[in-house]
Amino acid sequence: MFDVTMGSFDGAEICELVGLYLLHKLSKILDRNDVGLYRDDGLAAINNSNGPLMDSLRKKVIALFKEENLNITIDTNLDETDFLDATFNLNNGKYFPFRKPNNNPLYINQNSNHPPLIVKKLPTMINRRIVDLSCNEEEFNKAKPLYERALKESGYTKSLEYKPSQKKLGRNRNRKVIWFNPPFSQNVKTNIGKIFINLIKKHFPKHHKLHKIFNTNTIKLSYSCMPNMSSMIKQHNFKVLSSSNSIEKRKCNCRNPANCPLEGKCLTENIVYKAAVSTETESHTYYGSIEDFKLRYNNNTKSFRNQQYANDTVLSKHIWELKNTNTPYNITWSIAAYASAYQIGSRRCGLCITEKYVIARAKQKNLSNRRTEIISKCRHRNKYLLKNIK
Repeated sequence: MFDVTMGSFDGAEICELVGLYLLHKLSKILDRNDVGLYRDDGLAAINNSNGPLMDSLRKKVIALFKEENLNITIDTNLDETDFLDATFNLNNGKYFPFRKPNNNPLYINQNSNHPPLIVKKLPTMINRRIVDLSCNEEEFNKAKPLYERALKESGYTKSLEYKPSQKKLGRNRNRKVIWFNPPFSQNVKTNIGKIFINLIKKHFPKHHKLHKIFNTNTIKLSYSCMPNMSSMIKQHNFKVLSSSNSIEKRKCNCRNPANCPLEGKCLTENIVYKAAVSTETESHTYYGSIEDFKLRYNNNTKSFRNQQYANDTVLSKHIWELKNTNTPYNITWSIAAYASAYQIGSRRCGLCITEKYVIARAKQKNLSNRRTEIISKCRHRNKYLLKNIK
C-alpha cells in the first residue's frame, strides 16, 4: 500500500480532469483496479509485493509524473495509512475515522441564523458519517467522544449512537423536481415557504392544464443560507481595496462625444441598460445586462443595419419590423442600474439578478422583453467553462 499526494495550481474542476488523465497513464504501470484518485490524493493497494518491487514501482510513478511536469510524494510499504477522513489497516482489515492532529471539528451553533431543518438534522448527519467511517461499534465508540464534545460546545445535547445504515431494497425512481431556494434569515418573520406552496396550489389547481408540471410533488422548497460574517467582511474589504487602488478610466471613446449613446458614459462596465424605441404613435422598452456596453452597442447597431442579423435579438426584430413598414423611429439609450459581474466561484451573478429584477418591476405595457428571461440561466459564466476555453 502507498499513499500519494500531488500538488497543483489548478482548481478542483481541472484537478478532476488531470486525475482521470493520470489514472489512464497509471494503468500502464499498475492494475487500474488497484489504484484510485480523489482530487489531489491517491491510494493504491498492491498484493504479493516486496520492498524492491515497491521501490521500482515508486520510481516509475515518479518518472510518469515528471513527464507531465508534476511533483509527487509517495510512501510505500505501508500496512496502515490515512486517506481522506478514514484510516485503513491491512493487517486486521479495520477502518475508522481519521482527523489530523489539532484539527478539532467545529459545527454551527444551535442558535445560529441557519434554516431550522439544518440545525435539527446536524447531529444525525454527523452520527451517520461516523458510523459509515467505522468498521464496528468498538471503533465508533473510540471516535465519538471528540465529535460529541464539539456538538456540546455548539449547544447540542444529543448523544451519538452506533446505528448501522440499512440499505433499502427496491428501485429508486428519480423525479424531475424544480427547487426553489430562498435565503433564510431569522429576522424575516414571514413564512416564505408556506406562502410559496399556497401560491402553487392557488395558481395551478388540479383542473389546470399545467398542474402535472407545477404541483407540490414536482416543486420543492429548500432554504439556502445567508453569507456568514467572514464572507461579508471579505467582500467589504475587497470592495474598499479595489476602489482605492483603481485607476480612473476613460468613460467615453466616441469620435464625436456629442453623439455618445450614453451621454459620455459608453465605456461604463457592468450595467443594466435601457433601450427605448419610440415612434409617432407608440414606444417600446427593452432591458439588457452587459459587462461591456460599447461591444453590445456595436453589435446591436450592426444588426440594425444588416438584415441578415435581424433575428439576433428581440430588439433587432422590432427594429426591422419598423423598417419593413417604413415607420420612422428613434432609439434612446440609458443606464437602468449598476451591478457586479459574475466572478469565478460565486454562486450568483449580480448582473443577471439585477436585470431580472428590473424586468419584473417594469411596466408590462409595450415591454419588449420576454417573461421567460426572468427564469433564464446566467450567460456571463459561460466564458469560464472549460469547453469554451480555447
